[in-house]
Amino acid sequence: MTIYALQKNASGTVTGLASWGNSTTIPDGYVSCTADEYAAAKSTFMNSLKDQAIGALTSVRGEAALAIAMGNTFGPQMRAYVSTLQGIAEGTDTASAVLPAVPASVTS
Repeated sequence: MTIYALQKNASGTVTGLASWGNSTTIPDGYVSCTADEYAAAKSTFMNSLKDQAIGALTSVRGEAALAIAMGNTFGPQMRAYVSTLQGIAEGTDTASAVLPAVPASVTS
């Protein structure tokens, strides 16, 4: 029987997830939960704005390599986009609720 547990901070936000395939003692700081609660928390936890920003930065890295190979550089809009993504990914931008719009071109 799988055992599911969540870890939450003082405000109730999920900060960790764990599951075990057999009987075990749940570590300090974690609370037992149902499979449905675990699945819902995992979906939210894994699709956080920070995780989305990290994914977008991974995509930008590929575009950067291609731009450099073609002799181009990022334009001001793309630099601003990357800066915003970095702030969200690093946790320094706490004001953004959604990712910024992707510029039409890496050179724009």
